[in-house]
Amino acid sequence: MSKNAPIAFIDSGVGGLPYLQWVKDKLPLENFYYLADSKNFPYGEKSQSEIVDLVLNAVKQLNSKGNPKLLVIACNTASVTALDSVRRILNIPVVGVVPAVKSAAELSENKRIGVLATKRTVQGAYLQDLIKDFAPTCHVEKVSGSGIVRFVENDYLKSDNLRINLIIEDAVLQFREAGVDTVVLGCTHFIYITDQLKKQMGEKIRIVDSRNGVGRQIIHILKENDLFSDNKTDDCFYCTAESSAESYRLFAKMFGLEYCGVIA
Repeated sequence: MSKNAPIAFIDSGVGGLPYLQWVKDKLPLENFYYLADSKNFPYGEKSQSEIVDLVLNAVKQLNSKGNPKLLVIACNTASVTALDSVRRILNIPVVGVVPAVKSAAELSENKRIGVLATKRTVQGAYLQDLIKDFAPTCHVEKVSGSGIVRFVENDYLKSDNLRINLIIEDAVLQFREAGVDTVVLGCTHFIYITDQLKKQMGEKIRIVDSRNGVGRQIIHILKENDLFSDNKTDDCFYCTAESSAESYRLFAKMFGLEYCGVIA
């Protein structure tokens, strides 16, 4: 495989872009493909079998644009559901994104942590296993924020802080009532509302996501396999449906990507 081949990121929408940005900031010579599977957004409300089929199809679509050297499933729901299935069909490294329960448990002082995630992640066995393995002595308040996912995808760019605060109000109330001191962002979309969440929860509340862990793993894999790029080309943002083209153009520009339209 070519070391100048792109690193590919897949999500149902724009949630994975902050993860791409983390890597881009650290490795400016790397090339990137990003696919928002907008036709099938959101993954978090679909069945396990549906998610596996959709992610496998998205991988095939992205591969049609050129074989990447590494794939990042930049979606918690897709990772906890379809990561093993994707790894079985690809002969390149595949990195998933999972809720940072371990980090939260280590940081929490009162051993009461919150997890804000999609319905599929909240109800799934994977999250429960993470809690059992890494936070067995913690009370974990699990909150489904599917409405927040839709808001970020469709309305974030045209909303002010007042609107964002109204969207996150129910989740904030649940976490406050549970007395948590650390909140895990268990869906990549939630990174966009980190500042508002922290302000509403209070400055003493820790907000945790998995960008650092995922980014370090990507760098480790590239180093181990001597795959660091030395030739920078264009970074492309693709989607699978044109319905959100205007918004996607703005998101692509925000993260320094070229909007390349609907993937064929």
